[in-house]
Amino acid sequence: MGDSKANNGRTLIFVICALSATATAATAIGTLPALWLVLCLGIAITLAGLGLLMPRRADALKEKLEQTRRNYKRLFEAVPCYICVLDEQLNILEANTLYQQDFDSNRGTHCYEVCKGRDRACPDCLVAQTFEDGQVHSSEERLNTRDGRALDLVVYSMPVLNDKGQINAVMEVFTDITEVKRLQRQLTLMGRAVAGMAHRIKNILMGLEGGIFVVNTGMESNDNATIEEGWEMVERNVNKVSRLVKDLLFCSKARQPIFKDNVCPQDIAREVHSLFAERSGGDIELHLDLDQEPQCGTFDPDGLANLLSNLMANAIDACRFNDQKSTHHITLRCRQDPQGTCVFEIEDDGPGIPDDVSEKMFEDFFSTKGTEGTGIGLLVVRKVANEHGGKVSFESKLGSGTTFRVTLPAVPNTSTQQEDS
Repeated sequence: MGDSKANNGRTLIFVICALSATATAATAIGTLPALWLVLCLGIAITLAGLGLLMPRRADALKEKLEQTRRNYKRLFEAVPCYICVLDEQLNILEANTLYQQDFDSNRGTHCYEVCKGRDRACPDCLVAQTFEDGQVHSSEERLNTRDGRALDLVVYSMPVLNDKGQINAVMEVFTDITEVKRLQRQLTLMGRAVAGMAHRIKNILMGLEGGIFVVNTGMESNDNATIEEGWEMVERNVNKVSRLVKDLLFCSKARQPIFKDNVCPQDIAREVHSLFAERSGGDIELHLDLDQEPQCGTFDPDGLANLLSNLMANAIDACRFNDQKSTHHITLRCRQDPQGTCVFEIEDDGPGIPDDVSEKMFEDFFSTKGTEGTGIGLLVVRKVANEHGGKVSFESKLGSGTTFRVTLPAVPNTSTQQEDS
């Protein structure tokens, strides 16, 4: 600004001096033709001086404009949001580097192609609404990046005006709230889990009270059969609360698995089968199907026992709550390939899992048992499998039963472990 004022001052002084010199010369000559000649010469000199100074001023203004443009470009790139500018046909006119990095511009030139892989505009397009009414609009959306990450985003659309106040483009700004959403989901799940466990513990306490009442009744009447019946009720509910507490502790703390060499998965499967065979009751038959040639590997034996116990307990509960059959069958299998990869399968012929429920099976604290379940069991199963670098899957047919499958490498592959959420 100081240089511009100095240039203007020098230009004004030059013009005054030139005109003054011209007027003095014209007065001295005195004749009219000579006067016009001197005036024309003075004006020419003045214009020449202005012509020398104006380009310098234009260059300074151009440099200032270019600097301003660079500053705005840096701000455009530095904002930790996804930004794109769109025309009325939803073509992307400009986008910041973050937007270009995370979304695949090779899909097309329209925003709905690049961000969502669609072949037409979204039904409730914020950009179209802003072009229509000139207002700022917002919504929450979930988009997938080019590398497969799912992002929860708050999207704003706002008008870009020209010098006449007309909308010639719309800017979309996407703010990433994925972490906020994750924390919200965890808080919701925590509240749901606490409520579910409170109901579950209440039911167990009622079972204990009922068992104690039956035992006392049998003792008063000296009826050993009644005493035995009541004591079985007490034992069953003590086992329930014991399993619940152990699973809670297993999931709540940062447990380090204790891997041991020369662990035989079939021995663990045999122990779990024997444990549940004593408790399943006469209407549920448990079967054990093992490879003829067992192989040893590096496993966490306590973790595997916990994993199989939870899957067996879930299978027994599924059959016990199924009124469509009088008897049920559950099979525990253990298979190993020549490389030592271990596959456990727990198959039941219970009611099966509906399709709408299947999608939620591995969500935290999800249970199909209402107040009879907490969903912790499958959390334990997934946690143990992840600690071994393995995976869990299941197949189910409504009315026919469900098979859970756990695949574990012979040597724990810690590089594939997933963080427990």
